[in-house]
Amino acid sequence: MDNLVDSHTHAYMLPKKDLELMGLAKIVDVVLCSFVPLAKHIETLIDHFEELYSIHCKRLEEFGINAHIFVGIHPRCTPPEWKKLLPVIENYIESSKAVGIGEVGLDSMSKTEEEVLSEQLKIAREYDVPVIVHIPMVERIKAVEKVISIAKSIEMDFGKLVIDHTSSDTIDYVNDSNAVPGLSVKPPLLDPAKIVENIDKYCGGVLNSDCATLTDTDPLAVPKTVKYLEIKGIEKSIIEKLASLNTRKVFRIK
Repeated sequence: MDNLVDSHTHAYMLPKKDLELMGLAKIVDVVLCSFVPLAKHIETLIDHFEELYSIHCKRLEEFGINAHIFVGIHPRCTPPEWKKLLPVIENYIESSKAVGIGEVGLDSMSKTEEEVLSEQLKIAREYDVPVIVHIPMVERIKAVEKVISIAKSIEMDFGKLVIDHTSSDTIDYVNDSNAVPGLSVKPPLLDPAKIVENIDKYCGGVLNSDCATLTDTDPLAVPKTVKYLEIKGIEKSIIEKLASLNTRKVFRIK
């Protein structure tokens, strides 16, 4: 299958050889989500946003990959003066340097995290752009329920709300809310076999690798999943939706 999309990456962390392999594996579009671990200063994130736009889009283009930038305040890198970043995020959306907001979400589920997420969802609602939302490895159902509650409270369009790192424990909650399941194929969350076992539940989702150098991820997770689904006899139309069409629709990628 050609024209694959990886709907959530941190590919700016990857070496040249990994980007080359992604291109060779027919990944033609990726979403670059902002994330700077433990960032404590707003200037750090401002510089990071510009780095994504000015440097890493060109890096990926060298390998035939189109980069689509999402900017936002991740719950693990929220500076004390985070409110000063909100107009910066708005400027990136207004100027089309970024096409969505992410990676944002909940981790410890503190009141501050909830406020930061709510304010960023309001920007997404105002500018009618998609959002990629992180949920943690613990208390995952509680986190999904909080995300859904916050999104409802600000009247977010759930068709543009990707709740990422969805797995067997949370997929029903995400589907019932009409949000989009983000399918991060990485241990211990999700693997191709789990997707095949419950293909009817996962078929509305968007595949991604969440690739980065800090975690146990695989930049080829999407094409490997596609190959596994093909071997197991999953319908071509379903595979195309998971690996390309669903993401293109939600993120407006041509």
